Amino acid sequence: GAVDSKNSAFLGKFSFKEKSSDGFVSCLKEDVVDSSPSGFLENDGAEFPRDGDLIRLVGENDPINTGSKGFKQTTTRSNLVAKQVISIQSALSLGFISQLWVDTSSWLVLVVDVKPSLLSGESERFLLKDIVRVGDVVLVEDEAVMDTEFKMVGLETLVGYRVVTPGGRNIGKVRGYSFNINSGIVESLELDSFGVTIIPSSLVSTYRLHVEDIIEVFEDIVVVHEAAASRKQRLTKGLWDAQFGSEYSDVEELDGSSDRRRQRRSNNRFSRKKRNLDDEEWEIFG
Repeated sequence: GAVDSKNSAFLGKFSFKEKSSDGFVSCLKEDVVDSSPSGFLENDGAEFPRDGDLIRLVGENDPINTGSKGFKQTTTRSNLVAKQVISIQSALSLGFISQLWVDTSSWLVLVVDVKPSLLSGESERFLLKDIVRVGDVVLVEDEAVMDTEFKMVGLETLVGYRVVTPGGRNIGKVRGYSFNINSGIVESLELDSFGVTIIPSSLVSTYRLHVEDIIEVFEDIVVVHEAAASRKQRLTKGLWDAQFGSEYSDVEELDGSSDRRRQRRSNNRFSRKKRNLDDEEWEIFG
């Protein structure tokens, strides 16, 4: 029968292609004709058609700015550690990210450690720049990225390192850091009182300290400027602080707690002196 204008508009969205081998006619929607893997991965708004798919890509409407590779520019160490690494070429798992290594002379994240299991296994390594995409998993081009040999001199893990001033004042411990995943540039350290990443930030107060405040790193110590304590920014207020008091677990109150301790010692000395005077007075009137 005749095709009305409404059906014509609907059919106009499709193109029909005849395969010469068997005469089979396929129908393809025009806006998805390009189905090449490279085009799919480079499309920031691309998603797999089913809800249960393995990889969730970052969309164009994400509130955080995205870089040229389509993923968020600023991420954290904790956002990568324990994620599965997948080869795009073979769709095979290469393992799970167990560690990141930072060049503290340039403050760049350079190397990624991968283990076959989250709990055990021998580590292999690849460069951060080999990451193609980050979502629910981490995508790399192929298994060849694991073949590179690395010189690990000058690279640090940072987590658990003490943060102190040149005068020996304790600022806290490193529990993580934020960095630009496109360039690897470390932007800030995340501190708490313990430097143990498995302790949730809901339990312990955490703080941000910008890299500009760091003087040097040696052994397991990060040396920062004396004024760094006043410039750090609170990220979370932990429940432990509310329950036990900031003197025990809140690095922001180190100054205050030190002052309070000095004040208590001064008060104790004054009280002892006063008691001694009172005893002398009683002896006079005794």
